[in-house]
Order: sequence, then C-alpha cells, then structure tokens
Amino acid sequence: MNRKIVICFAVALLSSTAFSQQVLTLDNCRDLALSNNKELKMSALKEDAAYWQHKSVKTNYLPKITAVGTYQRTSKEISLLNKEQKQTLSSLGTTVAGGVNEGMQKTMAAMQQQMAAFPTSPEFQALMQDADVQRLFAENPQLMGLLANSAGLQKLAAPFIQQGATAFSGMLTSMAAMLDATGQSIVDAFRTDTRNMTGATLMLTQPLYMGGKIRAYDRITRLAQEAAGEQHSMEEQDLLVSVDEAYWRIVSLQSKKNLAKSFLETVKKLDADVEKLTAEGMATRADGLSVKVKMNEAEVAMIQVENGLALSRMALAQLCGLPLEQDFVLADEQGEVTTEGALHLASSLQPNAEVSNAVETAMAHRPEIRALDIAAQVKKEEIKVARSEYMPNLALNAGYLLSNPNVYNGFERKFGGMWSAGVVLKVPILTWGDRIYKVRQAKAEAAIAQTRVDEVREKISLQVNQNQQKMQEAQQRLTTAIRSQEQADENLRMAELGLREGVIPVSNVLQAQTAWLSAHSTLVEAEIDLRLADLYLMRSLGTLRLR
Repeated sequence: MNRKIVICFAVALLSSTAFSQQVLTLDNCRDLALSNNKELKMSALKEDAAYWQHKSVKTNYLPKITAVGTYQRTSKEISLLNKEQKQTLSSLGTTVAGGVNEGMQKTMAAMQQQMAAFPTSPEFQALMQDADVQRLFAENPQLMGLLANSAGLQKLAAPFIQQGATAFSGMLTSMAAMLDATGQSIVDAFRTDTRNMTGATLMLTQPLYMGGKIRAYDRITRLAQEAAGEQHSMEEQDLLVSVDEAYWRIVSLQSKKNLAKSFLETVKKLDADVEKLTAEGMATRADGLSVKVKMNEAEVAMIQVENGLALSRMALAQLCGLPLEQDFVLADEQGEVTTEGALHLASSLQPNAEVSNAVETAMAHRPEIRALDIAAQVKKEEIKVARSEYMPNLALNAGYLLSNPNVYNGFERKFGGMWSAGVVLKVPILTWGDRIYKVRQAKAEAAIAQTRVDEVREKISLQVNQNQQKMQEAQQRLTTAIRSQEQADENLRMAELGLREGVIPVSNVLQAQTAWLSAHSTLVEAEIDLRLADLYLMRSLGTLRLR
C-alpha cells in the first residue's frame, strides 16, 4: 500500500509539472515504470481475469436455476385422428340409425311371415285345444274367423305395428342426430391446434457428486490465479531490470560526455600550447597537425555520445511512460565519477550474508520457480479431473413446466403446468479405454512439468553462481580501474609538465591524454558494470523488489 501511495504521488508530481525539467532518482523511474507500463497493466488484468475465473468455478458448488421460454408457429397441427376416423365419428348417429332401421325392417318382415304361418302352426293348434280359448272363441265367433285367417290377423296387427314403427322411427332419428353431434364433439375434442405453441420452464439443478471434478477445477483455477500473480512478479522484475539498465546507461553516457568535453578542452589547450611552441621553434608543424587530428576525433566522439545520450533518454522516458520529449535529469548523472565514490561503491556492494546462501535464497524468492511449482500442481489436479471420468455423476433436478396448449385436461388452449423433481445418475460403462488413456496422458504431462521444475532449478543455480562470479569480477575490474585512473592522472600531469619544460615531445603528451581518457572511461564503465552486476545478481536471487 505504501508503494502504491509513492507511485501515485510520483505520477501526480510529474503530471503537475509536465514538460518541465525534473530530477528523477532511480526509485522515481522504477515507480513511474511500474505505474505506466502497458505490459505490466496487461499482466495485472490477466491476474484479475484469473481471480474472476476462480470465483466463477466456485459457483459450480451451488444450485443453478434457469428459465427458458419459447414460442413456435407451425404450418400444420398435430392430429391424433386420421381422416377416416374423423368422418366415422362425425356420422356416428347416421350410421347407427341406418343399421337399426335396416334391422327393424327385417324384423317386421319376419313378423309378417310368422303371422301368416301362425294359423297352421303347431302352437296355434295346441292353443285351440285349451278349454278357456275354446270358450272364448265360442262366445266370439268373429275372433275365431279372424285368427284362422292370416290376412285377417295381419289386418288386426297392422295398426299396432305401424304405430310402433312410426314411434321407433322418430326415436331413431332423434338418436341419430344426438350421436352425430356427440361424434363431432369427440372429433373437436381431439383437435390439438398446435400451430401456435407457447411454453416456459423453470429448472433447478444441484450437483451432488461429480467424481471430484468440481473440486479439482476449483483448485486448478486457484492455482492459475497464483500463477498469474507470479507471472506479474516476473514481468515486474524484468521491467525493473530494463529501467535500471536504461538509467545507468544514461549515467554512463553522461559521464562519458563529461569526459569527452574535458578531453576536448584539454586537447584544445594543448593545441594552443603547441602553436606557441611551434612559433618558438620548440615543436614542429607535424606536431600541430597531430594535435588537430586528435581534436577532430574528440569532437566526433562528443557528437556520438550526445546522440547516444538523447536516444537513451527517449528509451528511459518510454519505459517510464513519459513523453519522449520530456526534459529530465537523473540524480546520479549530476555527480562526477571519483576515486572515492568508486571505492565506496565497491565496498557497499560486497556480498552479504544473504548472498552467501544465494541458491537457497533464489529457490525461495524466484517467481519462476513458484510459477513452475504451481504448473506442476495444476497437472496433478488434471490427473484427478481425468480420473473423475471413471466416477458416476449424480445431480438433483427440480422444475416447473408451463405450456399452451396443455394436455393436462385434454387439449386446452390456455396455460397449464406441472412441477417435477428427481435425480439424474450417469454411470460410465464402456469407453474402449478412452479414460485410461486420458489419465496416462495427464500423468505424463505432470511428469514433464515436474522435470521442467527440476531443470529450471538447476539453471537458476548455475545462473546465481555465474552472477556471483561476475559480481566479483566487476569488483576486481573496478579496483583495477581505480588504480589505472590514478596512474593515468599522474602520467598526464608528468607529460604536461615535461612538455612545458621542453623535455617531452608532443606525441607523448597526446598518448598520455589518450591514456587518461581511456582510464577514466574504463572507470566509468567499471562502476556501471558493478552496479549492473549487482542488479543481475539480485534479479537471479529474486530479491530485486525486496531491496
């Protein structure tokens, strides 16, 4: 939180004084780069994305409720009856009445035949032998004649038969109309009218057991979030290395610019002295030309170092998120490289107790190691995901279905619904070894990830040892450069004194000045190399942000 406050303060300070010259320290440049670098912002957004992905996966533990609505228009409706069945039901009464009427006609014809044959039938003869019947016929001789004659019997029964037939025909006509209407109502009742269908459903699904898959994905996304954080740390440290390199490159070029300026002034002074000596006959014209050539070389070197310095400032401004034309001065470029400062730097960057256990420190702090360890853990979780394919899946389902038309009370053109609840069990039986192959694949990938971790550990151990050696080498070079600078300063002082005394030629003075420039440049490079060696050592230890 304190670092964020510092970053915000630095950004606000630079924004309020835009395009004005500012003095930036190394920490200012680091903070600006961390707050403005677009690659770092993208890695931070990836970390946020991993965090929300983890939150999303955790919701798989909870029940899901979904609602679905639909409307569908079709060109035809579903028909439960075919055309023949519809026609039969619509004419049900007519068909039945026709059959009954035909049966009645046959019955009446049979009755007439029976009546015609009745006087000669055995039943009639047996009836006539009965005493009561004989007494009846004796009292009514007309009745006897009527019964003895079939035509007379038919004439006697005809009114009754006709009256019954008329009554039955009317009843049959009424029944036929009623049955036709009933059949048509059945046809209408079976009409679905499904050309316009509307439906809605509300479903609840609660996973009960998914073979450990949900828990494994929970761990995988949590590890992915941690890996994104480690990736952000890696990019952050790489950015700091780039900022430090650009910062010290500017300091180095500024020091070399100061040296080139001092050297140019020294050569110009020598040129003036040689012209005087030439006029007095103590130097030749060739000596004067050699000095002028050296002076031209110094001017060219001055132009080159100024161009390099301008480009380096633009590079640092880009890393810090500043306008390329921003005018700023670095705090470390305002001073001069001195022997005392170099000695103090060499002593302050001596290996300490932390570096003595360098490999252990790197293993504990390097984000690369932690990221690869996380990747290996992810692969182990993926083995569990593959194994979950062996396991049964059990889920609870509950919901409510609403439709129009509905079939809960025949076919009704209105909304009707029902609720449902149950469980779904999915048990894998035969997959032809597919699940076994996936588990073996996941195990192989986990072994690869662990091997990669071991390989990177070895490389990091080698890198730490190499950077320690480079650190020691840079300290030795700085010590040697300090001695060389002292000797070059003394050599130039003696050469200039000898030139004034006339005992040393101009060429020796030029050589002494060149050696002076080389020694001072070497000292600047040695000091910057020592700072960068310390930077690379801290980066290999993973403690760059802990300083």
